[in-house]
Amino acid sequence: MATRHLTADEIGLPQFDPGAAVDGAVFSLPSHVRAREALEFGLSLRRQGFNIFVLASDNSGRMRATLGFLAENVTGDPPGDWVYLNNFRHGNRPRPYRLPAGQGRRFRDTMAALIPRVRETLQQMFASEGFQARVKAETESLNREISGKLDELRKAAADKGLTLVQAQQGGFGFVPALAQDEEAMANLTDEQRADLQAAHAEMTSALADLNRWRVHRQSTYLEWLRGFERNAADQALTGLLDEVEQQFATGPGIGRWFVEMRQDLLDHLDAFKPQEAGQGSPVAPPELRYAVNLIIDNGDLRAPPVYLEGNPTYENLFGRIEYRQIQGALQTDFSLIRGGALHKANGGVLVLRAEALARDGRVWLALKGALRDGLIQIEEIHRTGGVPIAHAPRPKPIALDVKVVIVGSPHWYYTFFSADPDFQSYFKVKADIDSDFEAMPDCVAAYAGLLRHRAQHDEDAVITDDGVIKLLGFASRWAGHRGRLTSRFEIFEDLIAEAASLSEGRRIDAAAVIAARDARHRRNARIEDRLQEGIEEQSVLIDTTGSVIGQINALTVRDMGDHAFGLPSRITARSAVGRHGVVNIEREVAMGGPIQQKGAMVLQGFLMGRFARGFPLSFTCSITFEQSYGGVEGDSASMAELLAVLSDLAEVPLRQDLAITGSVNQRGDAQTIGGAYHKVEGFYRTCLNAEGGLTGQQGVVVPATNAIHLVLEDDVAEAIADGKFHVYTVDRIEDAVELFTGLPAGSPDADGAFPRGTLFGLVQDRLRAFDEALTERARP
Repeated sequence: MATRHLTADEIGLPQFDPGAAVDGAVFSLPSHVRAREALEFGLSLRRQGFNIFVLASDNSGRMRATLGFLAENVTGDPPGDWVYLNNFRHGNRPRPYRLPAGQGRRFRDTMAALIPRVRETLQQMFASEGFQARVKAETESLNREISGKLDELRKAAADKGLTLVQAQQGGFGFVPALAQDEEAMANLTDEQRADLQAAHAEMTSALADLNRWRVHRQSTYLEWLRGFERNAADQALTGLLDEVEQQFATGPGIGRWFVEMRQDLLDHLDAFKPQEAGQGSPVAPPELRYAVNLIIDNGDLRAPPVYLEGNPTYENLFGRIEYRQIQGALQTDFSLIRGGALHKANGGVLVLRAEALARDGRVWLALKGALRDGLIQIEEIHRTGGVPIAHAPRPKPIALDVKVVIVGSPHWYYTFFSADPDFQSYFKVKADIDSDFEAMPDCVAAYAGLLRHRAQHDEDAVITDDGVIKLLGFASRWAGHRGRLTSRFEIFEDLIAEAASLSEGRRIDAAAVIAARDARHRRNARIEDRLQEGIEEQSVLIDTTGSVIGQINALTVRDMGDHAFGLPSRITARSAVGRHGVVNIEREVAMGGPIQQKGAMVLQGFLMGRFARGFPLSFTCSITFEQSYGGVEGDSASMAELLAVLSDLAEVPLRQDLAITGSVNQRGDAQTIGGAYHKVEGFYRTCLNAEGGLTGQQGVVVPATNAIHLVLEDDVAEAIADGKFHVYTVDRIEDAVELFTGLPAGSPDADGAFPRGTLFGLVQDRLRAFDEALTERARP
């Protein structure tokens, strides 16, 4: 058994040698080595499923560090451009094509410039003398044929007493030659009338035959005209189209598209002719029909892309289809397809924040499907569950070749993603960044170099050596270990920015660092101040002097998210004759958590093992956190609870100028707890603010294994150095007993009896008296 009185040097901010480095790689630190190896391994494998999840604690700078690492280590040639082109046979199924990086932009601009040239060339061709002369000759030939046929029919009709006339509607018909002579018509005999009627029927039939021939002949003419225009246009455009095709028909399938485009262009020559006012085209304007929709342009890249999508909605990841409003109706086409993050990162690395990706389960399912199938399919999810719409746009998918890196906290990794049975199939590489690392000299120097670099790069400031030493001390404090440094770099980035704003000439020294930290504490410590005021005003009862039976100062930690702090909490114990053993009041009213209840049950085990070897325990002792209204969890107060129980059983007072934190096991060993330095500082502040202030006797008791975790503020260290405040460590409950009561705990003899004048002897006597009282009461 040993009690140790810690010195100021053992609990103050550590003084590390900062070295002279002015730069450093985050992933060279021991906290990042495991993650760096995992990232290198994951990036080296292009096989399906070897995507990466980078997990690190909050405020660790995990995203910035990961992006920096990827930017340096993702190398190679940039991936190609992607374009969507019109599908001339199935307009609602536009096709994607891949081009070498930089070619997509040239292809788009070349096609945009080509269509006006095509229009100009065609219109010049249509207006040329040779073209017009040939068309005119064919037209006049057709007209002569039709006129000749009409003349022959007109002559035959005249021979039969009929005249060929043209109606107002444009058609032809026959009337008797005597139709204008009413008297002659009236004098016709019945036989003459019958002959006229027969002749009219014969000529009408001949006229019908002529009309059918004329329609066929005009159809033949129009077919010739289309063929003539097509051949002429083909000859006129061959140079233009071949030039473009030779430049860009190098990618898979593009050559076939040029063939289809050429045929479609020749099929729609009318679209290039001048349109009369009010005359619409049955197809889209050529500028749109033959446009190039460049959805991904990698022409400016020098390496595969590393793309961060901060808001991974479905549309932002997979792309979308936009609509334009025309005369009150919504219309769309292939030119309104827009790419998403998967398109932008295709051929490289896509980086996603875990918490953002987890917001929408549909997006996670769609992402898994894309990684499984190796395809990016743009869908309009707002149509899901709706009535199917004929010819709704359905772009053909794009081949996907991407490495996905999700960056998030362990919370998201273990509660959302790893709970999915498919997760391990798609994210087989875990890059785990440790929250802290051992403060070896080379690591401290690298860390100091990082701090100097961040100050210079982010704030255009210089940190002095004493400023770096102070920051390194805080790094140890925030790691909660004197021999380790935290890897939560975002905290330092913020603190450096705040210190730079408070420094003179952008020169950050130790005073500026302390001023920035104190200003942050003031901003965030309102709740702590109010709770301490409650103790000072005795709204919350805490004694910092004197001695009381069955009452002790335990220590708790409150974490508000942006600020954590320690506070004392009074624990009391009241014992009596009974058979219920230790009664945890918090448990009885459902205000204690399972770990807190476990700690209370451990007390029962300790008491049984220590005092119930010769007779049964016959007592009831209630324990509680006084003035606690929000619930209790954890076992860090179990040593304080045990001391309160022992004090009440022995009727020996406990010092109130001491507070204690620590867990205890059934054998009485003091066990490590968390938040040790917050707890020490919380009781220090309570003693400092109490009436009479620091007495020179006050202090805190912690488990010996927590000594390495004590990294206290300068004012607390100074008070300890001046003998105004104390920190003790204990290995076992017996050490704490002697500190709080001034009595030895006592060791049992061979029969299990503790010596008189020891605390355990007094407890044993009281428990034996309780048992005898119960035994006497049970006698008939």
